[in-house]
Amino acid sequence: MAKAFATSQFVGYDFHPISIEHAQAHAREHGVSANTRFETAIAKEYPGSDFDLVTFFDCLHDMGDPAGAAAHVRRSLKPDGSWMIVEPMAGDRLEDNLNPVGRLYYGASTMVCVPTSLAQEVGAALDAQADEAKLREVITAGGFRSVKRAAETPFNMILEARP
Repeated sequence: MAKAFATSQFVGYDFHPISIEHAQAHAREHGVSANTRFETAIAKEYPGSDFDLVTFFDCLHDMGDPAGAAAHVRRSLKPDGSWMIVEPMAGDRLEDNLNPVGRLYYGASTMVCVPTSLAQEVGAALDAQADEAKLREVITAGGFRSVKRAAETPFNMILEARP
């Protein structure tokens, strides 16, 4: 995105300092350091406001306080901004997830995602699979009025949230 939109500014936040170091190195390697920066911050406290677009990639369901993160995203967006949330594909009903991908995701979520969330402040743990209904509930609790599925693959759902 930083190459395709060279006149735009991109800021990346992550709570993991080593991931920030890797992102900075990647930006240098690809010649986009002029319009990118990366900082260590948690989802409920990253700095900045008036963002046109905020993106979360495969992380909302791992957060201890996803509704708090959603509320912070809402406050950080411009009034006409968008939040893009990419999350693992999960059906709202158990039987929708009884396929090879769903089984893999249930196992991974049970062993990694749920304990990660429980170990954090609030510890919401959005079930072993954070389905679209549960994600919508968290996103609207954060102050968003519009949530729609913008796209999907067999592996991910891409949601768009608007104020």
